[in-house]
Amino acid sequence: MNRISKWIATGVGIAGASYATYVAAAWMRYGRARPARGAARDPLLDSFMPRYDVCERHAIDLATPAEVTLAAAKTLDLNRSPLVRAIFKGRELILRSRPDSMDRPEGLLELTKSLGWGVLADTPGEIVMGAVTKPWEPNPVFRPIPSADFAAFAEPGLVKIVWTLRADPAEDGSSTFRTETRAVATDAESRRKFRWYWSLLSPGIIVIRMALRGALPAAADRAWRLNGDDFLPDAQAQLTHAVTIEAPAVDVWPWLVQMGCRRAGWYSWDRLDNASKPSADHIIPELQHLVVGDVLPWSPEGAQGFKVLRIEPERVLLLQSVAPQFEGTWAFVLEPLAGGRTRLVARYRAAYPPILQMAVKLQLIAPVHAFMELKQLRTIKHHAERMHAPESRPSGTTARAGVKA
Repeated sequence: MNRISKWIATGVGIAGASYATYVAAAWMRYGRARPARGAARDPLLDSFMPRYDVCERHAIDLATPAEVTLAAAKTLDLNRSPLVRAIFKGRELILRSRPDSMDRPEGLLELTKSLGWGVLADTPGEIVMGAVTKPWEPNPVFRPIPSADFAAFAEPGLVKIVWTLRADPAEDGSSTFRTETRAVATDAESRRKFRWYWSLLSPGIIVIRMALRGALPAAADRAWRLNGDDFLPDAQAQLTHAVTIEAPAVDVWPWLVQMGCRRAGWYSWDRLDNASKPSADHIIPELQHLVVGDVLPWSPEGAQGFKVLRIEPERVLLLQSVAPQFEGTWAFVLEPLAGGRTRLVARYRAAYPPILQMAVKLQLIAPVHAFMELKQLRTIKHHAERMHAPESRPSGTTARAGVKA
């Protein structure tokens, strides 16, 4: 017991020292926020607050298109996060705030609007929110300011705050999500108060932004609709991966058509999913014909495998797996990109009874599936790009695969 008490006391001491170090660092950094550089620069946000006392920036790369990413960020419900709820509860205890008794709407954007934040700008790729308030008060009131007046607003005793949700599109169809928060006090006295407030309580604000960044990938993936999702509309689980291939779909499609154990293999870790038999590294003409209802075996023996549900040449191959209390679809979607490139998106969806056993099983299977599928996509990318290279094929030939209707 004494040893446990010592470990607890040591942990509390380390945590306390770390927090004190953070407070001191935040106090020293106050008023010295560094401007963003490169792709992180935000001219729209600069137009509302070019100079600021503090700033927090977070970014994450996502496979989803920019419009899907931004829409998902706007509708995130952070109140479902136990960590976020604990942070707000901690603020209530520290500042002796009254709990919010109002029935607030769900979704990040609608929730903040109901609290008093105003929309300063709303473009297809970004939304900027702003308000003035006294953050150090137990129950601060957020007051919106018209966008045309926000930059020049200088009423003393307040802090101006702006934050943004932004999704930058990438050439391959993916996106980078960015969120940035800036704040500046309107006079010396409010600056003094806010400096203390920020130094002491900004860890909670930063953690909330990190929670937003952490919850967004799954939310955006759920919102991203792909060809084949209609076959399993009530899926409880979904896992999506994508790869950009420097080759057109005509050079990618043949590798998908010939997949399967006892066929060309799965192009993944062959010892695990192909009975140690190396997957094919070339196109096999006799395996280039698939029809709906065909089965791609998933084991060296037996008739079980993935059933072909939908096949659209050079666009989508949709497979189905069925087991007791379980149904899944596995889609391979090809999206053309500029410059003769292709984005190959693989998505697995699963539907199962709402029982704990299945939920736990899927949580254990998901990392294994990701490990295998990422290897599969990398291998297909390698083979397709090698096949697309001019020196890899005789002059005047193509690698087009045939598909039976």
